Formats: sequence, structure tokens, C-alpha cells
Amino acid sequence: MSKLFWTIDSLVIKDNVLFGFGWIFHACHEIVSLRFRVTSTKNGIPEYIHADFGKPREDVGRAYKDHGRALNSGYVVFGALSDARHLDSILLECSLGNGSIIELSVPSSKVTHFSNDYGNKNAHVFRQAGTLFKRGLHLIRAGKFSSLVDKVKRYIKGRPQTALQRPDDLVSLFGRQEGKKLCFILDHDLGGGANHYRDRLVNSFIHEGRGVIILTFHVTTLSYMVIVRDRRLNLRYSIPDLAFLLEALKQLSVGDIIYNTAVSFVKPTEIPQFLIRLKALTSARVRVLAHDFYLVCPSHFLLNHEGKYCQIPDVQVCANCLPRNKYGFASLFTERDISKWRAIWGSFLAVADEIVTFSNSTAQLLMKAYPQIESSQISIKPHKVEYLTGKIAQITHTSSLRIGVVGQIGFHKGAAFIQQLSREIKRRGIDVKIVVIGSIEVSCEPSIVSQTGPYGYDELPGLINASGANVMLFPSIWPETFSYVTQELMNMNLPVALFNFGAPAERMASYPKGLILVSMDAASVLDELILFYSKIYLAH
Repeated sequence: MSKLFWTIDSLVIKDNVLFGFGWIFHACHEIVSLRFRVTSTKNGIPEYIHADFGKPREDVGRAYKDHGRALNSGYVVFGALSDARHLDSILLECSLGNGSIIELSVPSSKVTHFSNDYGNKNAHVFRQAGTLFKRGLHLIRAGKFSSLVDKVKRYIKGRPQTALQRPDDLVSLFGRQEGKKLCFILDHDLGGGANHYRDRLVNSFIHEGRGVIILTFHVTTLSYMVIVRDRRLNLRYSIPDLAFLLEALKQLSVGDIIYNTAVSFVKPTEIPQFLIRLKALTSARVRVLAHDFYLVCPSHFLLNHEGKYCQIPDVQVCANCLPRNKYGFASLFTERDISKWRAIWGSFLAVADEIVTFSNSTAQLLMKAYPQIESSQISIKPHKVEYLTGKIAQITHTSSLRIGVVGQIGFHKGAAFIQQLSREIKRRGIDVKIVVIGSIEVSCEPSIVSQTGPYGYDELPGLINASGANVMLFPSIWPETFSYVTQELMNMNLPVALFNFGAPAERMASYPKGLILVSMDAASVLDELILFYSKIYLAH
């Protein structure tokens, strides 16, 4: 027990939803599972919410510099409970690689219960800011001022500025011109490619002189939030519920309804019904954008309970998988009934005027889950990537294999696979290294794997040059709907290897320097990469 180090930075409960973050590591053993066990006084039956762990925590790594596992000690927990009103106890259950399980009691002082009162949320926001400030001190000491500034900007920019009190308050924000044919967008606010796509959409609507209302979910305060944008406005407000927003929107002129993605919304089955009702009230055109597979399954990367790409099997297989699935946002769907999920989301897809996918692969998977989709509803529109041109990376190190991996590599992006690959390289004792241009959310053998930390887009070519990488590996284990990273690497004319599914494999089939891997076994992949490297650099 004395060799286990941990803390809870924030843990909040609202409307039967739990969200929190902190860090944990063991000095001698790897953590293989982390979950919160919540027990109710009503029936005494425990419920479990798994935490996503292994996230980079530079502050902890610096504070515990003699412990290699400290750097990847961060965790996040986010899930729904059947009833949090009769809370008895919360335990943090940590399973170690040696087979032992450690139970840690969570003090009630660490738990914040939210109401819809904005002042209550504001007090907690200040406490979270204090935690982030302490983490920022480590970034200052390390000289990483830009990282600190980015973190602060994201935190301040992301939270709601205040709460709307009446639906009419939202209506009154728009002038006569901007209020005509408003665009309504439903989207998460977690960052990444879907948010970048949304930002470009918003800018195009504003350029046309139209106003935009974005409905999103602010996870740290567990609140619905609307972002109001036009040529004059860029504001964020918390709202109490969807009925409040619907009352406001029916008083406005809504011309377009765009579903970007609903991941992270805590009551996911209410979203399709809300959007169907909004279309009925406004007669607006509905466009669905398939950035992920949340429409198909709450495990929105299509990872089954074993953490493997499921390929959308028969619903009987799904019925067995979903109650045990801890991936994606499955824990927010308390019913865990895939037939109900498909029925609800299928009714929304039925009223969509257009379903936009960014690859043939995604379109085929959607139609596999929903055979009733009309082919005339689907438009395949690959992302525009003009901004990626002109970025060149120079390969200078060719004397031995150096595997480059780009991005924030979490579980669905292949973190566990990279860990297995590094172990296989160490087992063989060969001169092969892996460099992650970005961060990886798992502890790897430091003699094999290095990482640069977060980077800006313009820095990527220079970082690849400096890393010595000569074969790029895209290790994502889910069928990506596009993948900007893959396109960036292809545009830089780099050798790229990846697994045989999703949009990236679809494009890689016609790329002269591409390798579609035959296997997902680490030993076999290493053999394939060595042969790929030899053909490129040693064949002549």
C-alpha cells in the first residue's frame, strides 16, 4: 500500500452522473484496471464506473522523478449511475499487474454534488482552477510556458460565462439579420478533429451573415451549454435542460440543423428525440456528419468489451457485449440495450435530409448497422486538406529502423499496441526505436520509446526531422472515419504503415509508400515493419 501513490483532483456528481480526474501509480507494478465502486444505502448493490488511465501528467512525473510510472499516472472517470441520491460510499479499486487488487476509500470531502445552481458550479470551477494552477507551476519550472498558456486558454475559453435564466434571453441576443435562418449545431466540446470541422462550418455560416447556436455539454460542470456565434457575438451560456432550449428555438428562424456528434452528452437517448422535435417545429434541413460511430453504438470507436474492433456483428453479439463494455461513452447509457439504442438513433437517421460520411468505409459500416438507410441520403465527402500542402519532412537517419508515431495516443489510437511492440523490440534485443511525436497514454519501456509531448501543427515536419523517424506507424485500432494525421504523413511523402480497416486503409491502398499490415500481433507487425524498412532503404 505504501508503494501506491494517488490523489483525486476533482470528483463531481450531478443528475446521477459522476465525473472526476486525478492521478495514481504504483512504484513496482503496472496498473491494469482502475474503476470506481459506488454503493447506495438504498439497496447496497455496488455499481462500477471504469476510469480511463495512463494519461500524461508532467507535474506528477516531475514531483516523483525517481518513479518511471509517474509520468503516465493521470486518469479520468466519467459515467452514469442508476441512482446517486442515496450514496453510501465510493471506493477506488486498483488492479495491479501482479494480480493484486487495492481498494482505496474516497473521502466524502473529495466529492462535490452539483445542482442546477450556477453559483454552486462557479465555486467548483474555482477549485478546479486552483488544481490546474498547481499543475501549471510544474510547467513553469520546466520552462514550458506555451503549454501552460494553452492549458489556461482552453480552460477559460471552454467554461460557460453565465447562465441563461429564460428562453427569451437567448432569443433576444440575435439582431434582425443574424436571426434569419439560424444554423443549429449539436456537438461535443472535447477538442479534436470534429471540433475543428465544426469551427470551419461556423465560420462559413458567419461569413454568409447568419447566426449560429451550438448545443454542447460542459463536462467539468456536467451542464448543457449553448455557444452563440455571429459577426458580433461569441458567448457561452449554461442552460438547465433541452426543454429550455427547445422553447427558445421555436421562437427563432432555424434553417439548418447539423448533428456533428453527441459523444459526452450525459442523457444520450434524449438527443435524437430532441432533434426530431426541433425539425418538426422548424422544418429545417437536417444534416448528419459521421465523425465517429456513436450513431451505431455508445462505444463510439466500435471497440467491444475486449477492447477490439467489433466490425459491427449481429445484434445478439452486441447484446452480450454492451453490458460489459467500458469503452467510449458506454457507461453513460445505463440501459445497455443495443436494440433500444439503434431504434432511437435509427428514428433520427430516418428524418435526416443528408448523411455525410468522409469515406466509403464509414458509409458501408453505417449501412451495415442500419440497412434501412436510403443510399440517396448518403453523401461521401472526404475532408478538404489544402492547408496540409507544403509541409515537408526530411529523413536523414536510415542506418536502423526508427518507428515514428504521431498524435495523442490513447487506447483507441493504439497505445496498448505500442506498449506491446516496445516489449517485443526489447525481448529481441534489436536496434529499433519508437518515437512518439506527441504523447502516449501508457507507460512504455523508456529505452525503446521516447515522446516529444504536445506539438503545434507547424512544428510537425521539424519534429519528425529531429526524431530520426524513417518509417511512420499509424497504430489506431478502430475504423477511423478519415484521419488527418494519416493525410499529413502522406502529404509529406513519408513511408506509412497501418492496420487494414477504416478510411486510412482505404486511402493507403493507392499510396506508393504505404503498407497495409496483415496482422495486429506485435511480433508479426515488427517483422513486417523491418521488411518494409529494408525494402525502402537497404534494397539499393
